[in-house]
Amino acid sequence: MVRKLSYSPVVLVALIACHLAFHHVSVGFCQETTAADITAQIRAYKAELAVDGTRIETRLQLAKVYLQIEAYTEAVDEYHQIITSIEAHTVPNNERLEQNPDISTAYYGLGLAYTGLEKFEDAIATYERAIAHKPDWAYTHAALASAYANMHRYAEALNAYKVAVALDPNDKMIHHQLGNVYSKRGERSAAIKHQQRAIAIAPEFAEAHYQLGQLYAQEQRWTDAIASYQSAYRHDKTLVKVLYNLAQASLRAGNPVAAREQMALFERQKSALMPLQELQGALQREQGTAERARILANIARLYLKNGFYKKAVWEYQKALGMDPELVPAYNGLGIAYTMLGKHAEAVTSQRKALELQPNFAKAHAGLGLAYFSQNQMESALEHYRRAAALAPQLLEAHLKIGTILLKQKRYAEAIDPYKASAALAPDTAEIHHNLGICYARQAKADLEAARRYAQEAIRLDPNVASYYNTLALIDFRRGDYSQAEKSIRKALELEPENRNYQQGLKQISGRIR
Repeated sequence: MVRKLSYSPVVLVALIACHLAFHHVSVGFCQETTAADITAQIRAYKAELAVDGTRIETRLQLAKVYLQIEAYTEAVDEYHQIITSIEAHTVPNNERLEQNPDISTAYYGLGLAYTGLEKFEDAIATYERAIAHKPDWAYTHAALASAYANMHRYAEALNAYKVAVALDPNDKMIHHQLGNVYSKRGERSAAIKHQQRAIAIAPEFAEAHYQLGQLYAQEQRWTDAIASYQSAYRHDKTLVKVLYNLAQASLRAGNPVAAREQMALFERQKSALMPLQELQGALQREQGTAERARILANIARLYLKNGFYKKAVWEYQKALGMDPELVPAYNGLGIAYTMLGKHAEAVTSQRKALELQPNFAKAHAGLGLAYFSQNQMESALEHYRRAAALAPQLLEAHLKIGTILLKQKRYAEAIDPYKASAALAPDTAEIHHNLGICYARQAKADLEAARRYAQEAIRLDPNVASYYNTLALIDFRRGDYSQAEKSIRKALELEPENRNYQQGLKQISGRIR
């Protein structure tokens, strides 16, 4: 049997709570909010409530946003106020409480908040009250089932999920979680059926593909398991656990070469993304709002570092929803937006960071990147220079200044920022290569300096054809055609089909003859 990776229960709880909070778009609960609107929405809702604290709909919207950003303690407070207010205003007016549609919504939301806080007994009691007011709402039964499952009360979970799936047979998450409960009970055929149904409803549902792969592996259906694992990883590259199980399945299927490749990828991805699991566990344990915001920003930073830009945007927005003055989060959010090509949002985020901290060098560098990505080189240059002045150790700023000036053929001006870059990153071959180009192409060329830098680039990275080509051009200008020929031939060894290098060899050889 394929060994499952061991994950912290608190991480699994966080994932379950996330699914519960976000998949109920169809009923208007916890509907997905445009990321850039979150902090503005919280601010607006609070302003409305400061004027009139009896606005139930506004408080429901605020509580909903708190659920979205996993601010569960704040959500609990808001839902308690809603319930108290509804009960206080309903009974004196001789209205039947169960006729108020907001009461079931409030109890349901309160249950989700308790689930996020791992207060499952409280969640169960609250879901039951929501069901008493609105018994035909599938999602409340599903949420109740999830709370039971988290307490390992699988028989009760199964009964609640059966009600949920009967009320809404087309919800992917209900089928997925029902399949998980059947799996826990050892009923694989039923588990497989519901995971397949979840995938039929949502073909890109990565976690359902993964669980289906686990079920196939338990039955030693290795080909089916491999296909499911591959689908899971294709749809979500952050599911590192998939790679381990995929490698094991490939080995069992008699493909050791694929297994080795998949295990090597697992090891690489694990080192990059496993810290994410640790942060998610820390987030679930931490209840303080400021600290949770900081942890969320660190989660976002890891996503950003590993190229998961959409996930980074969402985590940064959650962090800012909890702490709207978290300057590094605006900076990271701006970079993520830049990488997604959302330049207006990127500029807005970086300027917000500078509004809060005017001398924040990384925000100026972030603005530089946003403008650079739009080919607005003078604006980019202005902000990178500000960043470099504020933080002389910020490599990115010096490097981008040099790159912009090189692109603009301002070779003499590019030398100083590239030298500053080389001092900060002396083993970066590309910096030395670009310095060689700058010295060779400035108005008063210093070919000896250019040659030294080109040679150093080759020493640091001897497998880049363009470095040899640059050295060949420098030696050609020096009149050392024999050395130029050696360099251009080396460039052609690395890139034999490069027509520019072929033409260069002809030109150099012509001088030798």
